[in-house]
Amino acid sequence: MGKVYSHLSEEERQVIQIEVGNGTSVRKIARLLGRGPSSISREIRRNTWFPSNESESYRPHRPKRLKTGPWTGRYYIAGPAQRKADRR
Repeated sequence: MGKVYSHLSEEERQVIQIEVGNGTSVRKIARLLGRGPSSISREIRRNTWFPSNESESYRPHRPKRLKTGPWTGRYYIAGPAQRKADRR
């Protein structure tokens, strides 16, 4: 029988938010949560927003290479990510 997959929980998304803010690598976050690194990187990529220079408004952007940490100037927020997942 194959593996059983589950969606990320709200608690897991909050851990991702904290760890991304601390500059933790995607692989380390994945080990911490017991998930695959690709799942974590997809979650971060889907639910990351970049503030514009003028008003810090939402500007969607999908970088080719995912970089984490406070120096990148983007934000991952767990609340909107969970609400989006609940709507699906």
